[in-house]
Amino acid sequence: METIVPANEHILVVDDDEHFRKSLVALLKDEGYSVAAASSGPAALKTISETHVDLIVSDLVMQPMSGTQLLTEVKRTFPELQMILMTGHGSIQNAVEAMREGACDYLTKPFKNDELVIRVRRALQEKRKSEELERLRAVVETTYSFGNIVSQNDKMRQAFKLIRQVAETDVTVLILGETGTGKELVAKAIHFNSPRRENPLITINCSAIPENLLESELFGHEKGSFTGASRQRIGKFEEASGGTVFLDEIADIPLQVQTKLLRFLQEKQIDRIGNNTSIVVDTRVVAATNRNLSEMVRDGTFREDLYYRLNVFPITLPPLRDRLDDIPLLAEYFLKKHQLPNRQRVDGLSPSVIHDMMNYEWRGNVRELENLIKRAMIKTEGSTIIEIDLPFRPEGHTSEAPLELPSTTKVPYKKYLDNVVRDAEEKFLLRALKESKGNLNQAARMMDIDRKTIYRKIDEYKIDVTKFRE
Repeated sequence: METIVPANEHILVVDDDEHFRKSLVALLKDEGYSVAAASSGPAALKTISETHVDLIVSDLVMQPMSGTQLLTEVKRTFPELQMILMTGHGSIQNAVEAMREGACDYLTKPFKNDELVIRVRRALQEKRKSEELERLRAVVETTYSFGNIVSQNDKMRQAFKLIRQVAETDVTVLILGETGTGKELVAKAIHFNSPRRENPLITINCSAIPENLLESELFGHEKGSFTGASRQRIGKFEEASGGTVFLDEIADIPLQVQTKLLRFLQEKQIDRIGNNTSIVVDTRVVAATNRNLSEMVRDGTFREDLYYRLNVFPITLPPLRDRLDDIPLLAEYFLKKHQLPNRQRVDGLSPSVIHDMMNYEWRGNVRELENLIKRAMIKTEGSTIIEIDLPFRPEGHTSEAPLELPSTTKVPYKKYLDNVVRDAEEKFLLRALKESKGNLNQAARMMDIDRKTIYRKIDEYKIDVTKFRE
């Protein structure tokens, strides 16, 4: 198979033997590389200071600067730049010592052309892998940093504190919360802020895998262990060894699989289906559910001992309706995240849209908010979203009579948010008074506040309660 050489890879050949140097340049150019040449160490340093170089192929014995001295200078100035050294038989020990100093390979003269090409390809391939790893690390740090779990809410800040505390440990974590609250994002934050971050994070949605296949998916099976097992399969716990397995919807695993999961949590051992030999696996478990596991324990559908093994360090995520102060912040974040290419930039929401969102119950939580923002951005023709497809509009509100709230571009964000929250609070209080027909005890229960607070709010917003009792 023909090897495809990236067109932007540049090699510098350094050798004081002109004939040998020119032959190497010709060879590497024939292989598709961009090649420059230098007759000495100082000339090589001048070249790499002026042009981009991916790899240096250098002789070891040169004057006035040896290949070892060139290596030292290169590593001091360009520590990521790799070198292959060429040496005669009498200097092999020097070449080995140079590798200890940072050379990536060496060749003994005379060598075959194919041998040099193979070493060059290998060195550049390792360089590409290293660069890709660094790129992925940068993506991970950007995507899963705590700063991107967007919130200024006190309940979420408490969750952040717990994530930081548990991430550096190997403790099993149970993430609790309604659908769409961001449980998987928290699991990723735990893994990528832990010592296991360089190893795999494997996510399993336990509700999405048929019951008869889940055990094999998690723990693996041997060839011929059941009908259809045509080959050996490594389970996710083995595959994630050294890393983390995230078991989403843990409440949906059948009792038989619960037993094997319990054994793993107790002993860090698994058995593939069809194999009675235990395998020790170093894998951390993070689990999540939107169901009440303690009730399932009482019902007999979830093992009590497994529940306590999973519930070592619980983290509960609040629903969006309990963190309404985050809605403007989340909306701004999703606007930036989902800008559409080749479309006018959408960078704001009208006050009436924010009012609608602050009065919506958000059964789908943050995931529902993100999806509605994405849909609204597609449908919006201007730079501001003036309508959003919520299942209802608050009573008495029309798009023709938007709220008189300050623009985000004219006042500080904090003041804008305070106004939005106050308006939503007043509307919610009015709705509770209307539905309770002015019964303050009932309205307080609906709002989950005490009578003292509801009296204070009624006075603060100058509401005439008697009109709701007519």
